[in-house]
Amino acid sequence: MDTVNLPEASDVKRSPFKRFLAIAVPVLFLLLAGGLVVVYYLGELKLKQADERAILEKQRYESVIDERSVAIQRSDIRLFAVPLAWSVRRELMRENYGQIDEYFNELVRKKQFGALMLLDSTGTVKVATDRKVLGSAFSALYPGLDAGTGQIVSYPLSEGSSLFLVPVMGLNARIGTIAFVYSYQQISRP
Repeated sequence: MDTVNLPEASDVKRSPFKRFLAIAVPVLFLLLAGGLVVVYYLGELKLKQADERAILEKQRYESVIDERSVAIQRSDIRLFAVPLAWSVRRELMRENYGQIDEYFNELVRKKQFGALMLLDSTGTVKVATDRKVLGSAFSALYPGLDAGTGQIVSYPLSEGSSLFLVPVMGLNARIGTIAFVYSYQQISRP
């Protein structure tokens, strides 16, 4: 019988170029795939960091806007308090407490205004929108706060509200003090 002599695998030698290609092409594909994975991962990491920075910046800007808004409103209330004090002074000189009560009731209808009180020079509540506090000492209602100041002052109460004390001045002395709670309006955000 005829026998066919097949060359063995060890007899066939590949050329160095083919061996290089057999090793280099899979390694090159692995490097490309690994590079794509690394680039994707680094891109996702940078996006996450950018999102975190954007959230922090947004929170910082919102707090700055809130602080400025409160400062502007506080300034506006101080400006508003001067004509209010003059109006109350005119009625107080005439001892027209009913008219002062009407002023206060009209103001308390506005949603930012809380309790309004007129204190006499000794610190006793003479007129108030909350009838339960009439005749009470201011120091008992708000311990530690000085109602005898000669200028407009504000004391922070809870988050977003303050107690304003507005002196009502006579010719040469303080004849009373207006005390009111004001809740600051929040700026609407998109």
